[in-house]
Amino acid sequence: MSETGSSRMRILITGAAGFLGRRLVAALLARGYQADKLFLADRVEFTPPPGTTALVGELADPAYLDILAGLGCDSVFHLAATLTLEAERDPAAAWAGHVAPVQRLVRASNRPRIVFASSIAVFGGDLPDPVQDDLRQTPTTSYGTQKAIVELLLADHSRRREIDGRALRLPIVLTRPGASLPVVSDQVAAIIREPLAGREVDCPLSPETRIPVASVGAVVRALLALYDLPEAELPPGRAMNLPALTVSIAEMIAALGDAGRLVRMVPDPVTQKVVDGWPKRFVSAHASALGIGADADLAALIADYTGAR
Repeated sequence: MSETGSSRMRILITGAAGFLGRRLVAALLARGYQADKLFLADRVEFTPPPGTTALVGELADPAYLDILAGLGCDSVFHLAATLTLEAERDPAAAWAGHVAPVQRLVRASNRPRIVFASSIAVFGGDLPDPVQDDLRQTPTTSYGTQKAIVELLLADHSRRREIDGRALRLPIVLTRPGASLPVVSDQVAAIIREPLAGREVDCPLSPETRIPVASVGAVVRALLALYDLPEAELPPGRAMNLPALTVSIAEMIAALGDAGRLVRMVPDPVTQKVVDGWPKRFVSAHASALGIGADADLAALIADYTGAR
């Protein structure tokens, strides 16, 4: 979908007030998309960019979903997601946020292009190294299971020509700004975020632990590249991994320079076990062939974060 032809299209973004959503909206505006054609949905009150439309509500509310579906948007970026712990505590509520919006938008009958932010969490158990696009999905959490279900729904409804769906599986995204969250991925993000803000942080992982990461900028560029892709060039299943930069905890701390002294090594076996179950190398031959790649190095990743603050 060319920028010229699509700049006048109506676009809905769920999770628009989040750190990924804000960067995506800025990128769309920078591309020349008309502000009055951008509809930004989130559960929290937020100040949208001038000219855009904010729609605050709960995706679990059918009436709110009807409002979003009634917009008649040509394209949707479905970024909204619950935390992994929230999905474990209340899988029904998580389903309402992850899966129900796709099911409702399918019924909008205008065959929207839906780009879904999926997750590395669709893979679990005893994983090979590297993890490729076509690895059988064996999620070990409700969060990962629901992400995998949405991928299948997108593929099936696309087969039926009801939507044009596509999914990008994200690795660990560094770094989310703001307050800490009670999830393991944010404990990893905090190793970068907190020292750069002049705050001490406890690192629960061993220095040699390897983690696949991506900057927010890399995620946004990949989402837009996937959005632009002609249907004939989509991978089987319409889903692909975002190639990640694999780094060790020791490398992350070293990349902080003097701020690295604020990282305190406080081993936690429970957290270590969780992270040890993640893929170490997260790759995609299909994405690489399309020019969608990982961050060059940690310096580039950190520069992306500090430049956006």
